[in-house]
Amino acid sequence: MDANGDRLTFGNSTLANVRGPALGGGSARAAATWCGTAAPADRSPNSIAGNPVHWVYAIPSDGQDRLTSTASVMQSDAEEIEAWWRTQDATRVLRDDLTRFPCGLQLDITTVRMSQSSAQLAPLEGRFDAVFDAMDAAGLDSRFTKYLVYYDGAVLDDNVCGQGGSDRSGFGLAVVYYRSCVGVSTAAVGAHEVLHTLGTVPRGAPNECTGEDSGHTCDDPNDLMFPSIDDVPLSAKTLDPGRNDYYGHGGAWPDAQDSPWLVRLDGQAPLALSVSGPGSVAADVPGLQCAQSCSTKWNAGTRLALTATPGPGAKLVRWGSACVGSAGCVVTVSPGASVSALFAPTTFRLTVGVSGRGAVRSSQTGVTCRPRCSASFPSYSPVTLTATPAKGWRFRSWSGACRGSKRSCTVPMTAVTSVRVVFVRA
Repeated sequence: MDANGDRLTFGNSTLANVRGPALGGGSARAAATWCGTAAPADRSPNSIAGNPVHWVYAIPSDGQDRLTSTASVMQSDAEEIEAWWRTQDATRVLRDDLTRFPCGLQLDITTVRMSQSSAQLAPLEGRFDAVFDAMDAAGLDSRFTKYLVYYDGAVLDDNVCGQGGSDRSGFGLAVVYYRSCVGVSTAAVGAHEVLHTLGTVPRGAPNECTGEDSGHTCDDPNDLMFPSIDDVPLSAKTLDPGRNDYYGHGGAWPDAQDSPWLVRLDGQAPLALSVSGPGSVAADVPGLQCAQSCSTKWNAGTRLALTATPGPGAKLVRWGSACVGSAGCVVTVSPGASVSALFAPTTFRLTVGVSGRGAVRSSQTGVTCRPRCSASFPSYSPVTLTATPAKGWRFRSWSGACRGSKRSCTVPMTAVTSVRVVFVRA
């Protein structure tokens, strides 16, 4: 895991050494109340489709579980970050992983209890790697997800507020040291560290700091990505104030405004999915998991790999609309985009009855009738039946799923099927 060595620390403000309430993080007052329930895993599907920021509450092996109080701080921080982001860019906002609780949409918070004790995790050295290992052990390792972790454990270096970074796969980890930097906005720390997971500040940006502070901007202390922070609220911070380093610039280097982890408020497109039969469809990017027809909204241009999962005893017959065949399906979301998936039982029963003297045989092994028989055939694989009269008899007609007076008939096997053939004396 490449954390880029980022450490967000106190500046030299007069409030640098002021201690606040024991809850830490300068977030003793929560403007929102989280009404969710604890979960050991990421709930799915996500309420907002697309690459998400998933929030995690982490504690040492011997730590007291204070999710009840801390979750409301996290919920408040999430709402504060969203409101602040909209003031900085009316067309973008972070895509937080939300789920629906009785009180409405709230953060989907996962609790992770780490294997190390409070004493082992108190020193800064190795703590970020330990959080990463705990996330991996908990299965929170999706390359489509950035994880924002509130670590609730004692720290020795209480002037280090957080760390963050990402690896080449896309997996990103932002950690807020919740009991550190008392008096500092945890919302500001969280937003800062999440931006690091989005690749901010890229190497070679015009105002990038040098030396140990690389990966930050050094031109404006009000820039959220300045390498130090004081006790001012998030609302006093600016997202790349010159629009020339990491957000909304016109340069050739990476721009966080283009990140798939942001909802493009000005560029949403629906994807209509039609599901028929016993099965479900899910996308590799979180947000689509449907066992019946559904519609989801995405950033226009999002590329999705869809996976079809048949129910017990069923199979995927075929994709339709934007995808074809019965193999994989890759679709790029755009206005009017739609996909259909048809599932069916693996086989259907074919029953054949014979009136008079003669036989009916199928093109596939299974049916040789005198006077009645049945067999199972692969669904949606047509079967041709041929009627052969006995000596002194002639074929007269079909009934049921076959019609006409020709001796051969093809049934599509799209359902349980019955056929009757009539022979009469010549």
